[in-house]
Amino acid sequence: MSNSRNERVQQGVEDGWVCVGALGASHGVRGELRLRSFTDDEETVFQFSDLRKRPNGAAIKIKKVRKHKDDFIVRVDGIENREDAQTLKSTKLYVPREVLDDVIDEDEFYLADLIGLNAIDEAGNWLGFVRAVENFGSEDLIEVVLDEPVKGLGRFAFIPFRKVFIPTIDLKADRLVVNWADWLKTQVIATAEEQEKSGKK
Repeated sequence: MSNSRNERVQQGVEDGWVCVGALGASHGVRGELRLRSFTDDEETVFQFSDLRKRPNGAAIKIKKVRKHKDDFIVRVDGIENREDAQTLKSTKLYVPREVLDDVIDEDEFYLADLIGLNAIDEAGNWLGFVRAVENFGSEDLIEVVLDEPVKGLGRFAFIPFRKVFIPTIDLKADRLVVNWADWLKTQVIATAEEQEKSGKK
Protein backbone atom coordinates (compact mmCIF):
# COMPACT_ATOMS: atom_id res chain seq x y z
CA MET A 1 0.00 0.00 0.00
CA SER A 2 1.41 3.44 -0.96
CA ASN A 3 1.97 6.10 1.68
CA SER A 4 -0.80 8.30 0.26
CA ARG A 5 -3.31 5.45 0.09
CA ASN A 6 -2.40 4.42 3.63
CA GLU A 7 -3.11 7.95 4.90
CA ARG A 8 -6.56 7.87 3.27
CA VAL A 9 -7.37 4.55 4.89
CA GLN A 10 -6.24 5.80 8.30
CA GLN A 11 -8.45 8.88 7.97
CA GLY A 12 -11.49 6.83 6.98
CA VAL A 13 -11.69 8.39 3.52
CA GLU A 14 -10.80 5.41 1.34
CA ASP A 15 -13.63 3.25 2.62
CA GLY A 16 -16.35 5.82 2.04
CA TRP A 17 -16.41 7.45 5.48
CA VAL A 18 -15.76 11.07 6.46
CA CYS A 19 -14.79 12.36 9.89
CA VAL A 20 -17.25 15.07 11.02
CA GLY A 21 -16.17 15.61 14.60
CA ALA A 22 -14.21 14.38 17.61
CA LEU A 23 -15.01 13.96 21.27
CA GLY A 24 -12.71 15.65 23.74
CA ALA A 25 -12.23 15.59 27.48
CA SER A 26 -15.00 14.77 29.91
CA HIS A 27 -16.83 17.75 31.41
CA GLY A 28 -18.25 17.60 34.91
CA VAL A 29 -19.28 14.46 36.78
CA ARG A 30 -22.45 13.48 34.92
CA GLY A 31 -20.83 12.00 31.83
CA GLU A 32 -20.81 15.06 29.60
CA LEU A 33 -18.01 15.56 27.07
CA ARG A 34 -16.61 18.24 24.85
CA LEU A 35 -17.17 17.89 21.12
CA ARG A 36 -15.27 19.60 18.30
CA SER A 37 -17.30 19.78 15.09
CA PHE A 38 -15.51 19.55 11.73
CA THR A 39 -18.54 20.49 9.62
CA ASP A 40 -18.72 23.87 7.85
CA ASP A 41 -21.82 24.72 9.88
CA GLU A 42 -20.85 23.46 13.32
CA GLU A 43 -24.43 22.55 14.23
CA THR A 44 -24.67 20.10 11.30
CA VAL A 45 -22.86 17.42 13.30
CA PHE A 46 -26.01 17.03 15.43
CA GLN A 47 -28.21 16.33 12.40
CA PHE A 48 -26.58 13.06 11.30
CA SER A 49 -28.68 10.00 12.10
CA ASP A 50 -25.93 7.48 11.23
CA LEU A 51 -22.99 8.62 13.34
CA ARG A 52 -20.21 6.09 14.06
CA LYS A 53 -17.29 5.90 16.48
CA ARG A 54 -14.92 5.01 13.63
CA PRO A 55 -15.22 4.14 9.93
CA ASN A 56 -17.93 1.47 9.78
CA GLY A 57 -17.76 1.25 13.57
CA ALA A 58 -20.35 1.13 16.31
CA ALA A 59 -23.20 3.64 16.18
CA ILE A 60 -23.15 6.52 18.64
CA LYS A 61 -25.84 9.06 19.52
CA ILE A 62 -24.97 12.51 20.83
CA LYS A 63 -27.11 15.34 22.13
CA LYS A 64 -26.03 18.96 22.41
CA VAL A 65 -26.15 20.42 25.89
CA ARG A 66 -24.71 23.86 25.07
CA LYS A 67 -22.01 25.72 23.16
CA HIS A 68 -18.71 26.06 25.02
CA LYS A 69 -16.10 28.40 23.49
CA ASP A 70 -15.03 26.74 20.20
CA ASP A 71 -16.57 23.39 21.16
CA PHE A 72 -19.86 21.95 22.34
CA ILE A 73 -20.76 20.21 25.56
CA VAL A 74 -22.66 17.02 24.70
CA ARG A 75 -24.18 13.93 26.23
CA VAL A 76 -23.72 10.50 24.72
CA ASP A 77 -26.39 7.81 24.98
CA GLY A 78 -25.41 5.25 27.61
CA ILE A 79 -22.78 7.46 29.28
CA GLU A 80 -23.84 8.52 32.78
CA ASN A 81 -20.62 9.26 34.67
CA ARG A 82 -17.20 10.86 34.31
CA GLU A 83 -15.31 7.56 34.27
CA ASP A 84 -17.27 6.20 31.29
CA ALA A 85 -17.01 9.54 29.52
CA GLN A 86 -13.23 9.49 29.80
CA THR A 87 -13.10 6.25 27.78
CA LEU A 88 -14.49 8.17 24.79
CA LYS A 89 -11.89 10.95 24.86
CA SER A 90 -10.33 11.52 21.40
CA THR A 91 -12.97 9.33 19.70
CA LYS A 92 -13.48 10.53 16.11
CA LEU A 93 -17.01 10.54 14.73
CA TYR A 94 -17.74 9.44 11.16
CA VAL A 95 -20.64 9.37 8.74
CA PRO A 96 -20.98 7.47 5.43
CA ARG A 97 -19.70 9.56 2.53
CA GLU A 98 -22.95 9.15 0.57
CA VAL A 99 -24.80 11.06 3.29
CA LEU A 100 -22.67 14.10 2.55
CA ASP A 101 -22.70 13.70 -1.23
CA ASP A 102 -26.40 14.57 -1.24
CA VAL A 103 -25.80 18.04 0.15
CA ILE A 104 -22.88 19.36 -1.95
CA ASP A 105 -22.55 20.42 -5.57
CA GLU A 106 -20.62 18.35 -8.10
CA ASP A 107 -17.63 20.72 -8.12
CA GLU A 108 -17.38 20.92 -4.32
CA PHE A 109 -15.41 18.64 -2.04
CA TYR A 110 -14.54 18.02 1.60
CA LEU A 111 -11.21 18.77 3.22
CA ALA A 112 -10.98 15.06 3.98
CA ASP A 113 -10.90 14.44 0.21
CA LEU A 114 -7.51 16.13 0.07
CA ILE A 115 -5.86 13.54 2.29
CA GLY A 116 -3.66 11.22 0.22
CA LEU A 117 -3.62 13.40 -2.89
CA ASN A 118 -0.32 13.70 -4.70
CA ALA A 119 1.26 17.15 -4.47
CA ILE A 120 3.03 18.68 -7.46
CA ASP A 121 4.36 22.14 -8.21
CA GLU A 122 3.09 24.34 -11.04
CA ALA A 123 5.70 22.92 -13.43
CA GLY A 124 4.45 19.40 -12.77
CA ASN A 125 7.35 18.34 -10.56
CA TRP A 126 6.55 15.84 -7.85
CA LEU A 127 6.66 17.18 -4.26
CA GLY A 128 5.08 14.46 -2.11
CA PHE A 129 1.59 13.72 -0.81
CA VAL A 130 -0.99 15.28 1.49
CA ARG A 131 -0.86 13.67 4.91
CA ALA A 132 -3.51 15.71 6.71
CA VAL A 133 -5.49 18.93 6.89
CA GLU A 134 -4.77 20.76 10.13
CA ASN A 135 -6.05 23.90 11.80
CA PHE A 136 -4.14 25.30 14.76
CA GLY A 137 -6.51 28.18 15.35
CA SER A 138 -6.11 30.61 12.45
CA GLU A 139 -6.72 28.80 9.15
CA ASP A 140 -6.71 25.40 7.45
CA LEU A 141 -3.25 24.10 6.59
CA ILE A 142 -2.40 21.35 4.09
CA GLU A 143 0.31 19.11 5.56
CA VAL A 144 2.47 17.76 2.73
CA VAL A 145 5.00 14.99 3.33
CA LEU A 146 7.86 15.87 1.00
CA ASP A 147 9.84 13.28 -0.93
CA GLU A 148 12.98 15.35 -0.43
CA PRO A 149 13.61 17.33 2.75
CA VAL A 150 13.98 21.10 2.47
CA LYS A 151 16.72 22.84 4.42
CA GLY A 152 15.24 24.49 7.48
CA LEU A 153 11.86 22.77 7.00
CA GLY A 154 12.59 19.07 6.94
CA ARG A 155 10.12 16.73 5.24
CA PHE A 156 6.87 18.33 6.42
CA ALA A 157 5.37 21.45 4.85
CA PHE A 158 2.28 23.17 6.27
CA ILE A 159 0.79 25.19 3.43
CA PRO A 160 -2.15 27.58 3.97
CA PHE A 161 -5.24 26.38 2.13
CA ARG A 162 -5.55 29.49 -0.01
CA LYS A 163 -6.00 29.84 -3.75
CA VAL A 164 -2.69 31.67 -4.04
CA PHE A 165 -0.80 28.64 -2.68
CA ILE A 166 -3.12 25.80 -3.76
CA PRO A 167 -4.38 27.00 -7.17
CA THR A 168 -5.60 23.65 -8.50
CA ILE A 169 -7.29 20.59 -6.97
CA ASP A 170 -8.04 17.67 -9.27
CA LEU A 171 -9.70 14.84 -7.38
CA LYS A 172 -10.12 12.74 -10.53
CA ALA A 173 -6.38 12.92 -11.23
CA ASP A 174 -5.66 12.32 -7.52
CA ARG A 175 -3.49 15.41 -7.18
CA LEU A 176 -3.30 19.04 -6.18
CA VAL A 177 -0.99 21.79 -7.40
CA VAL A 178 1.11 23.81 -4.96
CA ASN A 179 2.52 27.23 -5.81
CA TRP A 180 5.73 25.99 -4.27
CA ALA A 181 8.06 28.84 -5.19
CA ASP A 182 5.79 31.54 -3.74
CA TRP A 183 5.13 29.54 -0.57
CA LEU A 184 8.86 29.00 -0.04
CA LYS A 185 9.39 32.75 -0.25
CA THR A 186 7.02 33.24 2.70
CA GLN A 187 9.10 30.79 4.71
CA VAL A 188 12.33 32.62 3.87
CA ILE A 189 10.75 35.93 4.89
CA ALA A 190 9.45 34.44 8.15
CA THR A 191 12.88 33.00 8.96
CA ALA A 192 14.60 36.31 8.23
CA GLU A 193 12.18 38.18 10.48
CA GLU A 194 12.75 35.72 13.31
CA GLN A 195 16.51 36.07 12.98
CA GLU A 196 16.20 39.86 12.96
CA LYS A 197 14.10 39.81 16.14
CA SER A 198 16.58 37.47 17.81
CA GLY A 199 19.43 39.78 16.89
CA LYS A 200 17.74 42.77 18.50
CA LYS A 201 17.38 41.04 21.86
